[in-house]
Amino acid sequence: MKSHLLLCLALTFSTLSFANEKLGKKEVLLENSTVEVVRLTYPVGTESGMHTHSQPHRVVYFVKGGKLELIPEDKLQSSKIINVVDGETLFLPSTTHNVKNVGRTEIVIIETEIKSH
Repeated sequence: MKSHLLLCLALTFSTLSFANEKLGKKEVLLENSTVEVVRLTYPVGTESGMHTHSQPHRVVYFVKGGKLELIPEDKLQSSKIINVVDGETLFLPSTTHNVKNVGRTEIVIIETEIKSH
């Protein structure tokens, strides 16, 4: 019984660590009551996981560009593939989505969200 429990725990932890390897990395560079600035790093094949941007003012700067798939939460909407180059900047609306690196290079983004008061 004890060995069965240990085996189950080992399989659970190995599955969890495998799942985490599929997620990109998020580093908060600055956060206060007015703004949040994060660095997002997506190695090839990783994704953000479904998340919501509730603030209406968001700018993303691509330190390292690449090919991204933007997957909306709403299944009635289609996914969108975008190709961005190093140094490109986009203004994006609030949304709920998953971002996936479907290209061949690592992508690094600096994202700034201005918080509503």
